[in-house]
Formats: sequence, C-alpha cells, structure tokens
Amino acid sequence: MTVIAQKIEKEIRQLSLEEMLALHEKLLATIDEKENARNLDPAYADEIRRRIKEIESGKTEGTDAFQALKEM
Repeated sequence: MTVIAQKIEKEIRQLSLEEMLALHEKLLATIDEKENARNLDPAYADEIRRRIKEIESGKTEGTDAFQALKEM
C-alpha cells in the first residue's frame, strides 16, 4: 500500500460509522463503474463519449429514457 493510501486509511478510521458506510458505498460504486468501463468495447466507449459531447455542447438534446421506452 502506498504512503498516500496509508494516510487515507488512517483518516477513514477517524470517521463515524455512518460516514464510513457512506464512503464505503461511494467507493464500491466507483469500483463498479471502473470495472464496467474496463470491460467496455472501445468503439462503444467512443460512441458514448461522442454522444455526451453532443448533448453537453447543445448540438443535440437527450431523450428521456422512460419516454423512449414507452414509445418503442
């Protein structure tokens, strides 16, 4: 374990149980996201990034997922 990780662990041990549990949930979600991204086909990841940029730039609008499913 790196020195930084050891310092973080020391700080975490000083948190309340509720804070530790909240942090634990966030870390698990982040680990899951990173693992999913690692297994994602590079072409699909590129397409996702392209679409996000189009939405953020205002070039296109997103569609509500629930509405799209209703229309299918």
